[in-house]
Amino acid sequence: MSRFGLAVLALVVGQSLFLAAMVWDRVALLRSDNVVTLRTAPVDPRDIFRGDYVILTYDIAQLPLAYLEGDSDFTSGDTVLVELAQEGETWKAVSVWHEGHEAAPDDRIIRGRISYISPPATTASPGTEGDVPAPPCTDCSVLNVNYGIESYFVPEGEGRELESVRNDGKLTVDVALGEDGTPAIKQLRIDGEPVYEEPLF
Repeated sequence: MSRFGLAVLALVVGQSLFLAAMVWDRVALLRSDNVVTLRTAPVDPRDIFRGDYVILTYDIAQLPLAYLEGDSDFTSGDTVLVELAQEGETWKAVSVWHEGHEAAPDDRIIRGRISYISPPATTASPGTEGDVPAPPCTDCSVLNVNYGIESYFVPEGEGRELESVRNDGKLTVDVALGEDGTPAIKQLRIDGEPVYEEPLF
């Protein structure tokens, strides 16, 4: 075989191995027993259904530093490790860190990236009603975090119904977590019952 033919063969084999590794990593992540269930949050109705996927946002997408443990010197674009603790059937954020943090024994870590940071004008304190001034705090900023699991493809024609369920607070998402906190949607639930499961292939 010519030198050119060997080079082409090596390229094809290399690309095939790379694709196989990507598929295997995805399958291994979805098969992980390290799974958390996240509560979704309503999406502004101006963000209409696009194509055959549903826009998802989560309670943990907005992290008020005043009420979380962890670091405080964040900037937009930073990668963060968000520690999650189970509360009933779902998981909530309890702290947020830069790299290198290990979760408490019963907690989990999910990896995300800060899209922007916004200081709230007023914040409702836990256990109070309505908008009231937040208690004094060192940093009252809110981290807006993307986790790479903000959309989900659904069968044609089922998106609007699923978005309605999401906005009614009935939709939760099971998320598989890799060893480094990388998340992947495993399945969607309505009122706790599985409705969509992500295929392995």
